[in-house]
Amino acid sequence: MKIYCSNIIQNAVLLPGGYMKFNLTVFLLLAITTGIYSQMTWVEQTSGVTTALTSVSAIDPNNVWVCGNAGVVLRTTNGGSNWINASTSTIPGTLDLHSIYAIDANTVLVAGSGAASFLFRTSNAGANWTQVFTETGGFINSVQMGNAFAGFMVGDPVGGRWSLWGTTTGGLTWDSASFYLPAGAEAGWNNSFFFDVNAGVWFGTNNTRIYKSLTLVNWTTQVTTGQANSYAVWFNNPLLGFTGGTALLMTTNAGSNWVAPVSPLPGTANLAGITGFGTVWVVIRQATAIYLSNNNGTTWLTSYTAPAGNYRHVAKNRADNTVFYGVRSNGGISKGTYFVGVSNISNEVPSSFEVKQNYPNPFNPSTNIEFSITKNSFVSLSVFDHLGREVEKPVSGNLEAGSYSVNFDASNLASGTYYYRINAGDYSETKKMILVK
Repeated sequence: MKIYCSNIIQNAVLLPGGYMKFNLTVFLLLAITTGIYSQMTWVEQTSGVTTALTSVSAIDPNNVWVCGNAGVVLRTTNGGSNWINASTSTIPGTLDLHSIYAIDANTVLVAGSGAASFLFRTSNAGANWTQVFTETGGFINSVQMGNAFAGFMVGDPVGGRWSLWGTTTGGLTWDSASFYLPAGAEAGWNNSFFFDVNAGVWFGTNNTRIYKSLTLVNWTTQVTTGQANSYAVWFNNPLLGFTGGTALLMTTNAGSNWVAPVSPLPGTANLAGITGFGTVWVVIRQATAIYLSNNNGTTWLTSYTAPAGNYRHVAKNRADNTVFYGVRSNGGISKGTYFVGVSNISNEVPSSFEVKQNYPNPFNPSTNIEFSITKNSFVSLSVFDHLGREVEKPVSGNLEAGSYSVNFDASNLASGTYYYRINAGDYSETKKMILVK
């Protein structure tokens, strides 16, 4: 029986942080050396279905597509506040879908299987779908676009060769003539495929090996000793990647060698997905927990535990590194927000809401803001100039009860008086700070 798991491919190039305007790579290095631990919070969303969801593709924090069994396709344009059924009778309800890639808000590819493998495409946000590919006896594991025109599909072997297909027409037509890789008695795994235009292509198998190519024509074999299955594969940069079956393996040399990381991943179920950026890694098993490391696997913590259902796939949005989505076997969808620069000081529930005076103050160019919340709340921390115009929003998301510290970088702001205001539930407080350059 096919196990639907692992992670869709996304561009692994680091982008600016988004919440604060600084170089994210530099800040992450600073975070490790100074002990700042960035905070990630997860909230449950209402998908409207109980069918197993198997793959998610997030264009940006708000525009996200999900697919699942029984022909289910869902989409959101508002970060999951509402999920819309985007499948039509064009996609048979008897067809299980297991890999989805959204090129943009309107153009999406989704792969499915039945008696054969199928690929459907929409160019009008799911109002209509067109079947653009089929292969008798095939099983497409993953579909990915490198840009609006060029893309690649990986499928289980058919006729003694891996099913490898490329497109230069935005997914309208597919060709395999240029891609040949012989196969023995082996198979791949759903969405166990990673592609980066600068680093190459990797896809996982059930044969103690990963295949890699820099050209999509010539392939090399990378041995995953101790792990027959590579259910997921992901690289945060061209050299540093993770894969695994029941245990996690790590490479620091583009996959030439795969070894156990410093600390083993908690849990025992099979891996289901890996994603991340910089030194941050988010990993799921086919279970209820999401695991987080912000130091390349030196330590792991349980970032979230779902109320029910087993995770099948996790992905970050391609626009930045702030929002992640995980989908589960019971139709569950979890949304994770990663607050760069937010440190959890204590999980002990404080006796009262409080926001402290920033320190140092005056400051140049960064300062720390500490606050405490007495219950799980949606927290907004905004910075305003002397005219009352919002200039930064370091925090905007759900946080658990506890005490937090935010490192605010004002490198892009002019000297002057600023105000920061925290809103958490019914609580609101404003304080003044001075930037001197």
